[in-house]
Amino acid sequence: MNKTAIINFIKGHIKVSTAILFLLTGLLIYSNAVIDGIFIFDDSEYILGNPIIQSLSYFNLSDPRQIGYLSFALNYALGGEDPVWYHLVNVLIHITNAVIVFLFVRLILNIVCPEKNDTDRRHDKAAFLAGIIFLAHPIQTQAVSYAAQRFTCMSTLFYVLSVYLYLLARERLEKNQHDNSAYAGYGISLLSTALAMRTKEIAFTIPFMIAFFDFILFKISAYPARRFFLLAPSAATLVIIPLSIFGPEWGLINPGEGVAEITRKDKIYDLYERSPFEYLFTQFRVIVTYIRLLFLPVNQIVVYDFKPALSFFNFRVMLSLLLLLSIAGFALYMWRKADSKSPGQSAEYKLVSLGILWFFIALSVESSFIPIKDIIFEHRIYLPSIGFIAAASVLIMSLARKFLPEPFSTAKFTVIVMVIVIPLSIGTFLRNRVWTNEVMFWDDVVKKSPDKAMGYNNRGNAYGKIGRYDLALPDIEKTISYFPTDPNAKLTWEQADFTPNNMAKTFMNRGQIYYSLGDAVRGQADFDRAKQILMGITLNIEEILKKGDMFTKHKDYRSALEEYNKILAVFPDNVSALNDRGNAYSQSGSYKEAIADFNRTIELNPDFAMAYHNRGIAYIWLGEKTKALEDFRRACARGFQPACASIKIVESGGHKKEEVNGKNIDN
Repeated sequence: MNKTAIINFIKGHIKVSTAILFLLTGLLIYSNAVIDGIFIFDDSEYILGNPIIQSLSYFNLSDPRQIGYLSFALNYALGGEDPVWYHLVNVLIHITNAVIVFLFVRLILNIVCPEKNDTDRRHDKAAFLAGIIFLAHPIQTQAVSYAAQRFTCMSTLFYVLSVYLYLLARERLEKNQHDNSAYAGYGISLLSTALAMRTKEIAFTIPFMIAFFDFILFKISAYPARRFFLLAPSAATLVIIPLSIFGPEWGLINPGEGVAEITRKDKIYDLYERSPFEYLFTQFRVIVTYIRLLFLPVNQIVVYDFKPALSFFNFRVMLSLLLLLSIAGFALYMWRKADSKSPGQSAEYKLVSLGILWFFIALSVESSFIPIKDIIFEHRIYLPSIGFIAAASVLIMSLARKFLPEPFSTAKFTVIVMVIVIPLSIGTFLRNRVWTNEVMFWDDVVKKSPDKAMGYNNRGNAYGKIGRYDLALPDIEKTISYFPTDPNAKLTWEQADFTPNNMAKTFMNRGQIYYSLGDAVRGQADFDRAKQILMGITLNIEEILKKGDMFTKHKDYRSALEEYNKILAVFPDNVSALNDRGNAYSQSGSYKEAIADFNRTIELNPDFAMAYHNRGIAYIWLGEKTKALEDFRRACARGFQPACASIKIVESGGHKKEEVNGKNIDN
C-alpha cells in the first residue's frame, strides 16, 4: 500500500466545494466554543494536570482510549493547556465527520441504485442534506464543545471512515476492479477499526456494522466466498476492547495509570455491581429521549436527573419499548416497500431502513444491557445520530419532491436546506454559550435538574473560583445534604457520584470556603471530616459489624463497643453501627446511652422500625412503660412483627427484657 494508491482511492470522491462549505459553516456556528470555550466538567481530570497527556510516549494496552489521549498529548505539545486549540481540533474533527457522513450516505444510495442520471444528482442532494444537518444539529454540541468528549468525536471519525472505506472497496471488488486503490481502501478501513477501538469503547460494534451492511448491500455477490475472507480481519478486532478492559484482571497485560486506570476499574465495577436489567429497562426511555432531541433539540441538559426503571412493568418503560418496536417495524416496512418503487425511490426507502439499523446498532454499547453509572448523556447520540439523520434526510427530500412542483431545481433545494439548517445553526450557536462560562454552565444544570447534587456542587466550586464565597457556601451545603449516611454503602443509580473520594473532596471545598470567609474553626472541622472519610475508605464496615455482633452475643460488651466505635469515629451517622451500639449499651445496662444512640438512628432514618423496637426495650428497663409502648406501636405500624408481639406482652403485664422479644435486634 503506497501513498499514490491511497490518494487515487480517495480522489474524486470528495467535492472541494462541499468540503469548503462545511468547513466555513462549522467554524461559524462553533466560533464561540472555539474562541471563548473553556475547560469544564471532566476536562480537569482528562486534560488539566493529567500526566498521561504531557508526554507523547504514553502507551498502555489496558487503555481503550489511548488514541484520544495521544491527540490530547499532541495538543499539549503544541499549545500547552490553552483551551482554544483543544476546542478547535474538536470542531475540525466534527467538520470532517460531517464530510464523511455526506460521502457515506451518497455511497450507500449509489450502491443500492447505481444508475448514473438524474438519480445521481438526487442522491447527492440527499447526502448533502444529511451531512449538513449532522454538522449543524444542536444535539452534537456536547460531543464537540465538551473538550474531553474528543473520545466520542474521534472514535466516530474512525468508525464511519472504516465502514465507508470498506463498502467503497467492496463495491470496487464486486465490479471486478482489483486495483491497488481498492485494497488500499480495505487496509485503511481495517486500520481505522483498530484506531476507533483504541479511542472509545463505542467502536466495538464496527465489525457487526460492516457485516450487516455487507450482507444487505451485497446480498447477491460475485464473490460469496471472498466475503468471509474480507470480514474475518474485522471480526478479529473484537478482542481489542475486552482485552483492554479485562486483560489486567486476567493477568495478560499490565494495568494502566491515573485517570485511565480509574476509568477502566469503574467500568468493571459497573458491569459486576449494577443490574443490567434495570439499566436496559431505563434505556428504553432514554432512547426515546434521544429521539425527541433529534426531532426537537430544545431543553438540552448536560446532567439529566433521570430516574432509573427498577421494573419492566412500568407504564413509561413499556410505552417506550412499544415506540421503539414501532420504529423498527417501520424500518422493515420501508425495506419491503422499496422493491415496488422506482430505482431512485427504492434506494431512498432502503436507506431509511439502513439508517434506523445504524441508529440501534451504534447505540447498543451505551444504551442496552451493559450498565453504566451515568444513565444518559447527550454525547452518546453523536455516532448513532448519523443513521437517524440519514433516514430523515431522504424522507425530507422525498416529501419535498412530492409536494413541490416540478422541476425540483437547485434553488428549491437551497431553500429547503436553509429552512432546516439555519434554525439548527442558531440553536447550536446559542447552546454553545453554556460551554464558555463555568457559572452559566452549572447554573443551567441546576435550573433544569434541580434535584441533582452534581449541579450544586460544581456551581458552588465555580462561584468559589471567582471569589463569590457567599454564593458558593449554600451550594456546597446543599450538595452535602444529599450525601448518604454511610460513605462505604453500595452506590445506587441515584447516588452513583457519591463516592468517598467525591464526598471528601466536597468537605475540603467547603472547608476552604470557610477559611476564605474567616471561619477557621469550621474550615478545620471540614478538613478533619474529609480526612476521616478518606481514612475510612479502607474500613470493612460489614466485617466490623459482624465482629461487634459476635462480641455482643458473648456478652463482651466492652469489645463490642470498641468495634462499633471504629466505624462511628469515621462515619458518625452510620445507622447500622448506631443501632448495634445502642443494643450493646442496652444489654450492658447503659440505657441512657442506648436511648441516645437509638434517638440518633431514628433521626437519621425515621422509618427504621428496629430502632423504635430496640429503644422501646431500653425504656422498659428504665421503667418507662408508656414510652416503650409508643415505640413498639411505631415499629409494629411499620410492619415489624416482633414489636407487635412485644405490645401484647407489655399490655398483659410482662416487663422483663427477656420476655419482650428476648433481646434487642441487630440489623
